[in-house]
Amino acid sequence: MSDNGSARVEIIYRPGDPQSPQLRLRVGHEVSITLYGSPAYGWTPVEVVPGPMTLIETEAVAGTARAAVRATAPGEAELRSTSSFHGDRFGPQTRLWPLLVHIDP
Repeated sequence: MSDNGSARVEIIYRPGDPQSPQLRLRVGHEVSITLYGSPAYGWTPVEVVPGPMTLIETEAVAGTARAAVRATAPGEAELRSTSSFHGDRFGPQTRLWPLLVHIDP
């Protein structure tokens, strides 16, 4: 997946959707992320695993996580969130949503 020259990329993920394996951006570009869940099986706020990206905003409400991040320097980063069932700690497995981001100058 690439940004097609735009300064903002939108990622929307719903349970059951195929996950985007990678994203390529340029420094200064932003990513808007929406991970849909449910109150019983919700997402944690999106995190940036150490790399050249900055969280602009993040929230997780009623199972849905939203975030905006900005590429700040060339390199590689990973965005991630986890989703688990809130009704039973021994319930369904926790899910991981990862997205590897390559940042060009």
